[in-house]
Amino acid sequence: MLSYFFLLISLTLLSLKMNLFFLIYFFFFMNLVFLTSAEAKDFFSYISFNMGLDYYSFCMILLTFWLFILMMYGMLNLKLLYFSYLSMLLFLMFFFLFLCFVTLSFFSFYIYFECSILPVFFLIYGWGYQPERVFSSLYFFFYTLFSSLPLLILIFSLNNLLGYFYFYIDFSSENLFLFFFFIFSFLVKLPMFFFHLWLPKAHVEGPTIGSMILSGVMLKLGGYGLIRVLYMFTSLVNCYSFFFMTLSLIGALYVGLFCLLQSDSKVLVAYSSVSHMSLVICGLMSLSWYGFTGSLYLMLSHGLISSGLFYFVGCLFDRLGTRSMFLMKGLINLSPSLVMFFFLLVVSNMSCPPSLNLISELLICFSLMGWDYLSLIYIFFTLFFSACAMICWFSFVSHGYTFGLVLNLDSGFVREYYLFFMHLTPLYLFFLNLDFFI
Repeated sequence: MLSYFFLLISLTLLSLKMNLFFLIYFFFFMNLVFLTSAEAKDFFSYISFNMGLDYYSFCMILLTFWLFILMMYGMLNLKLLYFSYLSMLLFLMFFFLFLCFVTLSFFSFYIYFECSILPVFFLIYGWGYQPERVFSSLYFFFYTLFSSLPLLILIFSLNNLLGYFYFYIDFSSENLFLFFFFIFSFLVKLPMFFFHLWLPKAHVEGPTIGSMILSGVMLKLGGYGLIRVLYMFTSLVNCYSFFFMTLSLIGALYVGLFCLLQSDSKVLVAYSSVSHMSLVICGLMSLSWYGFTGSLYLMLSHGLISSGLFYFVGCLFDRLGTRSMFLMKGLINLSPSLVMFFFLLVVSNMSCPPSLNLISELLICFSLMGWDYLSLIYIFFTLFFSACAMICWFSFVSHGYTFGLVLNLDSGFVREYYLFFMHLTPLYLFFLNLDFFI
């Protein structure tokens, strides 16, 4: 683990001068070494500098490795100012995310959790498309800062009380104040309904690579944090989970309806992420094996699918200069291969087989059946409206009369098809080999 730690430090410093192709291949090699050198099942290790690895952190690090490789491939066609500084910023973000997933201390987790926010803030502020990016970056920053400061105070107080404060500590509490503020920061990060307004603004104003990493990995920090803290408040979760689960189910239903009214493709994918993360909250709050496993599957599958959809929207925006689905009609007449990958991403987001989304949502439905049968009504309509929104988006973009704006569109590059393929392949491989994560 320490070898990865020092290697990432050196790569972050050298990314200003190194070739991007070399960094991509080196990251791919690191991913293969990490995949083959650690065992995902029943594995936990204490390592120096308060680092360790277990079932959940192993999966999150694999997802982070994979998405950063794809994101660097997506940077190859970008003609941005200060490109070397952008690459260093992304490596810095990966460095903090890696430390966030391998740390065992709550205080270190908080520090790395907040440090990973800063590169996203500078990414939106420095490389966004419109002048409103200034307001969006501040909105994103202060939303996260406001929700996480009470968590820092509680971590300090418990650290002084216990003398140490690590994951899997033998500690439980029935203090409602402690419970709420411990999970509040992670619920905002997911985000939960009523605290989700920063997400569409950050996605719309940020660049494509920023949206890929924000939806792919950064949202998963909230679910990962909930996994780490809920075991300390099992009695309170059993008493008050109805509040969070009811709010999440109703919010997911409203967001599914709101997706039907969207014309901006990027906002549509962002609100679809809010709907899926609401299901993650429901699965984790059920405190069942089905809920935790389904939430982990949904975080992995959503990270790949939403990243692919944001990359597709970015490819069209680079060519057409718009994200409106009403100005992208007739794409299937000009680039049927691109539409095929778009169709596979859309049906995977709708939880059609053989996507990992199907298994994850089935497991979450099983966990909610054990909690309350009436919740399946909300689940049914949420998935129905989300599927309707995806079908409408696909039909608007693919079919219809081709405008003059779209006539200049090329059929796509090999690099883009490779990226779509690498987003979809892990979803189907996981579906065929689910015992790897069980």
